[in-house]
Amino acid sequence: MTETQIIIQLLDRIDLLEKQVAILEEKLSRYEHPKNSSNSSIAPSQDLFRGKRTSSLREKSGKKPGGQPGHKGTTLRFSDTPDRIIEHKSDFCSVCGQDLTSVEAVFAGRRQVIDLPPTVPVISEHRIFSRRCSCGHCQTGSYPAEAHSRVCYGQNLLGLTAYFHSRQYIPYDRMREMYREVFGLEISCGSLVEMIRRVADKAGDIYEDIRRRISQSPVVGGDETGVCIDGKNRWAWTFQTPRYTFIDVDVSRGKKVIDKHFQDGFPKSVMVHDCWKPYFKVYAENHQICTAHLLRELKYLDQVYGNEWTTQFTQLLKEALLLKKALTPIDYLSPIEKRKQLEKRLDELLKCSINEKHGKLLTFQHRMKEYRQYLFQFLYSFEIPPDNNASERAVRTFKVKQKVSGLFRSLEGAHAFAVIRSLIDTVIKNGQNVRDGLALVAAAETE
Repeated sequence: MTETQIIIQLLDRIDLLEKQVAILEEKLSRYEHPKNSSNSSIAPSQDLFRGKRTSSLREKSGKKPGGQPGHKGTTLRFSDTPDRIIEHKSDFCSVCGQDLTSVEAVFAGRRQVIDLPPTVPVISEHRIFSRRCSCGHCQTGSYPAEAHSRVCYGQNLLGLTAYFHSRQYIPYDRMREMYREVFGLEISCGSLVEMIRRVADKAGDIYEDIRRRISQSPVVGGDETGVCIDGKNRWAWTFQTPRYTFIDVDVSRGKKVIDKHFQDGFPKSVMVHDCWKPYFKVYAENHQICTAHLLRELKYLDQVYGNEWTTQFTQLLKEALLLKKALTPIDYLSPIEKRKQLEKRLDELLKCSINEKHGKLLTFQHRMKEYRQYLFQFLYSFEIPPDNNASERAVRTFKVKQKVSGLFRSLEGAHAFAVIRSLIDTVIKNGQNVRDGLALVAAAETE
């Protein structure tokens, strides 16, 4: 073997080893800086080491914790119409013991105590009577809709059970205990499950109306999360607007779920979501990628590579968010110089060359190039939010319920929770009372 051949072999060997070293360094960086809830969209429950609390993207404001100067505090207020007044007068002097019953009492002060009366169930017996007409017909009275069986539970109890189950996340066993010890009612878990099913059925028309209104909204947020149902991983989906929330569960995380509920897509809507591909396949007027997801991903990439590019891109997004806060509805009607500068800086960053060794960062840049038009849509419309936090809050209710109760035992039970929760979130968004809203649904006649 000639000297030239040896050199060529050594150079090939060096090139191979350098590639292997780069691959190993990439793998090692993943272990040194693993993804967790502080630098990605991973849930806190999936963190490997949970000693450290979740790191927030929110920066320090420089203010001290607690109420700020000028903040109006709240305190218990006297009622002008107390339910009962109890007068306390002394009949004897505590010093000399003299009788004071004949002395006129002078008002010296008052205090009020707010308390709850003992709660006991009210049993209403409905009796029907018959009368025989002169024509021979025997006319019999009718039972009201709520008295649908010989002995049954009333509408207020139905609404309260739905409130405890889907708003306060109380498991069936603890709800049964509460009804027994607080209200003096013996209700089986099976009866509670049936109550939830009935309320979900009664809310069906409202549920469908919420879905229809969302399909016609100018801006729609979408998100999904995994849910344990009968020991299997399923998916909770949400589509929501500032006024309406629609939630459902499905075995799939694919586009067919969106098509099932919105077969025409969102032709008049801007969809706000993360970079999950099924959303981009949906027919919509436009899209907006969640900047909160991007900032968490950039934080992770910065921890892995420490590249200046991630710092610049992060700063660019933060400046865009600050501009969004400063804009008024009228500002969107005219050209904005600051917005042009941000767009220009974005294009420059996407043209920058990145070291091929930084594979994940290079992939992120390519994805940003692909979805370039969906990054700053929120700077062109007052209605478009820069993030998808509202959708994340909607599906997080499933995580809370699962955390408290363990899991859903059936897809039907999870769907009932989704229906009732859609109603609850919609009621909250419209500034209404949740308890009253569920009571109205429970009173609806569907049987």
